[in-house]
Amino acid sequence: MGILPDALKRVTSVQQIFIAEKDESSFPHKKPKYTPLIKSPLKQNSRHHRDHGHRKIRSASVDGVHESLETQQELEDDEEEEEEREIEMLEEGAPELHRARETSVVQLFYDLFFVANLTTFTSVHEINDTDSLRSYLGFFVILWATWFQVAKYDVRFGNDSAFERVCKALQFGVMVGFAVTGPDFNVTYEIDTPNAVRALQTDQTLTLILMASRLILAVQYLSVYWWLKDFPRARVPLITHAATSLGTALIFLGLYFSFSPSSPGNAGLGIIGWYVAFVLEAGIILFASGQVSFLSFVHTPMVERLGLLTLIILGEGVIGLCESIQKVGANLSFGADIIGQMISGVGIIYFIWMLYYDQTEKKRVGRLRQELWTILHFPFHICILLLVEGQATLTVWLKIQDLANPLEPAAFNIPFFFDDNVNDPPTGAALTSYIANLNSTLQGVFENFKSPQNPEPFPASVDQALTDLTEGAYNTTNDFAYAINYIYYQSISGICGLFSIEAPERDLTGEASSTDAGAQAVNDIVDIFYTAYTYFFVAAGLTIIALTLLLRLGKREKYRTEMLGNAVRYLVGIGLALLALMNLPSLENYDNAAIYTYISSAWMLPTVLLSYLLVIVVDNLVRNHIRKKYLNWKSNALGMAV
Repeated sequence: MGILPDALKRVTSVQQIFIAEKDESSFPHKKPKYTPLIKSPLKQNSRHHRDHGHRKIRSASVDGVHESLETQQELEDDEEEEEEREIEMLEEGAPELHRARETSVVQLFYDLFFVANLTTFTSVHEINDTDSLRSYLGFFVILWATWFQVAKYDVRFGNDSAFERVCKALQFGVMVGFAVTGPDFNVTYEIDTPNAVRALQTDQTLTLILMASRLILAVQYLSVYWWLKDFPRARVPLITHAATSLGTALIFLGLYFSFSPSSPGNAGLGIIGWYVAFVLEAGIILFASGQVSFLSFVHTPMVERLGLLTLIILGEGVIGLCESIQKVGANLSFGADIIGQMISGVGIIYFIWMLYYDQTEKKRVGRLRQELWTILHFPFHICILLLVEGQATLTVWLKIQDLANPLEPAAFNIPFFFDDNVNDPPTGAALTSYIANLNSTLQGVFENFKSPQNPEPFPASVDQALTDLTEGAYNTTNDFAYAINYIYYQSISGICGLFSIEAPERDLTGEASSTDAGAQAVNDIVDIFYTAYTYFFVAAGLTIIALTLLLRLGKREKYRTEMLGNAVRYLVGIGLALLALMNLPSLENYDNAAIYTYISSAWMLPTVLLSYLLVIVVDNLVRNHIRKKYLNWKSNALGMAV
């Protein structure tokens, strides 16, 4: 009776031993997933966990990844990269860090906070002059520098643990803090004004947020140091990383007091201190990372991460373009010029995408070139941002011109304004006809913009001025000239208001009784678009130049024929940037015929579009030539082998 149960027990015991010795993949159920409290950045089979430094045999999991690659070329590149990594580890006796091949989901989630901040800040900060442009760029630098520091840590040491998730949640909080301070951010405020106190308080809050972000990074780098402290070559670079983040945090703490409302005169130095700290921080960490290969960006998903950020910034351009299309299409009247602007805007963004992603390679280049390629994305992203914002503003400008063009002849095309022999304003039937024509023209402009949200788009100030003019309130020469100039200016301001463009306020009282007063007032509005014209073309040219430099730094194999394509790129970039020089004589000069004629035309965006198209055509011709040479060489080589 007891023999059978004992035999069954022995069989069960043997089965358990057999299963325990089998590979983990043989279990009918997958290994339960869990999040450890803290996780080492080292690979499990790293030399840190082994007594001997023998070369690692490629694991089955890596083979599985290779099998999932789409093409044989990608398979070969991946194997070559893995072999290079192993050789480096052997030569240096360095630790093998767990490096993700792709950007993780939590990193993408962090990038969403970046794009949300950028979109929100752009929506509340119109670039109307050089001061607002400086503030816009200033906030973007803060946002990009913080993202870059977090990304540098993530691509090299990021893993999934409770500790990392807490740190990432705190970094999310930093991004939320940026969103809170963004609406009131201003680097060009005047001291002793009501806005100055609020701006100083915003700067103080922002400085503390920057300090907190660097303290989080310092703690993260110290945790990595704790894991790698047994590797002598890792100690100094990691201590440098942690000390730099901690030192930057202390600098921000010191800068906090420079924004005190009681001593606002030091605020300018505090703002300069921000950007000096960003440069020093990035430079020191990049230098320390480049001293040892296992801490560099080589064999990390940094290329993919920067590519995704580039895509995000291009997406900001798409958002801005769609918003401008909604504004100009509010009354569903699209002329050929507006349609051309829309097509050009979409084409410019699409061509930038093509030029960037067609040339991006994931093959390894030298450590120094990799770091230069990485940091070059900072000015590249600024250029893209200004380019897409400029094209959205210029699209709206063209629509405003279409609406405003009938106003000038309706307001000033009477003998009183252009005939020196006529010194008195019109009276009687002539005045009635003049006012009726002016009112009809104005009503025709604003009538199409009626909506449930804006049932009366016609400016009330203009309506009242027309009524007073009809009743003879402005019967003297000076009063009549002032009234017409006032109506004209307020009408232009009202048109700009339809597109959320805030025109500068101007008191025209006492101005000359001629079109000069109205022209000067309109010039204040034109200056907004002159500024957009300038940074649009400078950014368009520098974008092509930056793309060329990125190509040269990131390309592993170079050919002489490519020099032709690069030369065309440089010439196109310089030529586009030089178009901004048309605006140099003076932003105040409304009579600058060359710039005004060009900025009044519909050729600004198509100029950039056609220039980018030329670059793409030349690039493809060069590539096709190189491909033919390669095929001929391969054919000859095979013929010789036979």
